[in-house]
Amino acid sequence: MLVERMKYKAGDVINIKLVSGDEIVGELVNRDDTGYELKKPCIVVTSPDGIGLIQAMFGLDPDHENLVYRDQHVVTVCRTHDKMHDHYVTVTTAE
Repeated sequence: MLVERMKYKAGDVINIKLVSGDEIVGELVNRDDTGYELKKPCIVVTSPDGIGLIQAMFGLDPDHENLVYRDQHVVTVCRTHDKMHDHYVTVTTAE
């Protein structure tokens, strides 16, 4: 039996690379046997000023809804490095 140790806990900001090539950053709400539930997910984009973040789905109300990324669409996952973490917090808490 394969036992997977949970590397990430609720509240961690993580990056997910999808099979589409998109990279998503968001706050982990829940991880179950089907996928990752993220609060305020953003797509990582490049811009003339460097790395930027845009809302993952414009129809999503980021203050009241989360998105689930299914395992079959995920290539890899990592904890977000400090600089991107700080940028994500700034972008998602801006008034």
